[in-house]
Order: sequence, then structure tokens, then C-alpha cells
Amino acid sequence: MDFFDGFTARKLQAFSPLGKDIDSLCDVISFGVAPSMMMTVALEAISFPLPELALVVVPASVYRLAKFNHDTRQTVSFIGLPTPANALFLAGLAYYTLTNASVISAVPLTIKYKVYPLYGVVVLLLSYLLISEIPMFSLKGSTTMSRAGHLTRIGVVVAVAIVGVILWSFSGLALALGLYLLINLWDHFKKMIP
Repeated sequence: MDFFDGFTARKLQAFSPLGKDIDSLCDVISFGVAPSMMMTVALEAISFPLPELALVVVPASVYRLAKFNHDTRQTVSFIGLPTPANALFLAGLAYYTLTNASVISAVPLTIKYKVYPLYGVVVLLLSYLLISEIPMFSLKGSTTMSRAGHLTRIGVVVAVAIVGVILWSFSGLALALGLYLLINLWDHFKKMIP
């Protein structure tokens, strides 16, 4: 749905700075608050020691969206993790956690103490990636790679999303978005190595 409001505004030539800001405020709710609350509920369901940690995503999303509104570099690709991608990842992870809460809760404490920190690391890493300067490819196009290379990456992520959703329901989106992150992080760090 987020796509259609901007698309309609462009087609009707009815866009304005105020409309862009209002759209971003709505995006904060849809892509920041909602997935953070879903993750908080999921973490509470498995007795995570600090479920409110998931709320860190909200200010990171606010900053990301405000920055996106004024950053002219983000026309065909993104700088930092896009909030919709972050929201889908968190929603998929929350869904997986909630649907498996009884299994996760039954895990012995010695294993829980090793696994639980991963939830915190994921939330903090995603929050960092939202506000980072790491380039991320978009569905629109790419200025840094060939069209074929760009379409291949999109195709792989979409294929993993489809297979993931077929096999694991909504949780499969977390797998696809995890792949999206890994591809972008790989590209970023590969460029840093001489």
C-alpha cells in the first residue's frame, strides 16, 4: 500500500513537501512502531529479559525517514536499510518467534542464555543499519552495477521470499530480507578491501 500513495501523487502531479512529510509520519507508524511492537510482544512471549529493546527501532526509523526526505543521493538506491525492508524482517522474525514460543520457552536455560542475546544483536544491528551510510540496492535500479546484475540480485531475493513464504509462511520473509542484508553488506565490505 505504501507504494500506491506516492505513485498516485506522482501520476496526479499532486505532491508537495508537506505531503512527503505526512507520508513519512505514516511510514513511521507502519514501518517503525508496528514492527517494534510486534517484536516486543514476541520477545515477551519467550520471556526475553528486556523485550522493550525492540522499541529502539522506532527512533532509528524516525531518523531514517527524516533523512530520506532530504537526502538527494537516494533516487535509484538507498543509503542505509529501507524502513519497509526492516519492518518485513522484524515482522517475519516476530511471527516465527510467536508461532514457536512454546518450543523456544521449553529450551533449557543454558541454551536460552546463548540464543537470547542474538535477538538483541539483531534488533540493534537493524537499528544501526537504518541510520547507516551503507548503500543498499532498491527495486528501482542501480547506478553501481549492470542491469543484469541488479535484476539477478532482485530475482534471487524475490525467489527466496516466495519459497520461504511457501515453506515457512510469513517467517520466510525474514529469511529473504536477511539475504538482502547479506548481499548489501557483502558488496559494501568488498569495496572496502583493496
